[in-house]
Amino acid sequence: MSYNPLSRFYFRKLDNLQRLSELVEDSLVAQATALDARLAAAAKDLPASEQQDFYEYQSEDYYELADELPTLLRYSVLTGADSGLEVFLNDTCETYANVHKASVSLGDLRGAGIERARDYLKKVARIPFPDTAPEWTILKRLHQLRNAIIHADGYIPPEKADVAKWPASIPGLRISNVGGISFAREFAGPALGTYRAFVEKFDVACDGLGLWHSVFPPIIDADH
Repeated sequence: MSYNPLSRFYFRKLDNLQRLSELVEDSLVAQATALDARLAAAAKDLPASEQQDFYEYQSEDYYELADELPTLLRYSVLTGADSGLEVFLNDTCETYANVHKASVSLGDLRGAGIERARDYLKKVARIPFPDTAPEWTILKRLHQLRNAIIHADGYIPPEKADVAKWPASIPGLRISNVGGISFAREFAGPALGTYRAFVEKFDVACDGLGLWHSVFPPIIDADH
């Protein structure tokens, strides 16, 4: 079990995002099903010639429940998890600088985001940062997707190197031929699991720094 209070807080956030995703997804499915039943009941009394027009008139409500709102939810889940990871890594850098009285701060390095935090932890803290782990590759892709969601309204340049291959490593990810990002319902669970798996490996890499001993002192065997 990790004694890192930062990772514990982040894991709690991931758990809450998973619960939020499940609750809202279930609610949207239930509402879409109820709407479908109401429309079917209303349409059955209409002449066959009018039923098509009736369904087309009501299609916007159904599309909202079946596509637009789920998309916003899944975007929010990714944004929350990814932003939380960036804060977690930055806070770890700052904790290291404070505990070890480091002369170099995170702000002294070029760049931003998770890549700058990685550079700091490798070059300054000199930890074996797990950037060769498969989770790190996926997280960098998720980070770029998050940036596209925030800064480009959910579009990523389709000509970006190897972007067409990303859905093979990210369950539920769909990228249209014009670069539009969408997620199926099965996206949230594996994505959140990847964030958790990476942080678990990261905690192991940080263990030798002793950052949390002032909060959770190591247990010493009284017989030794």
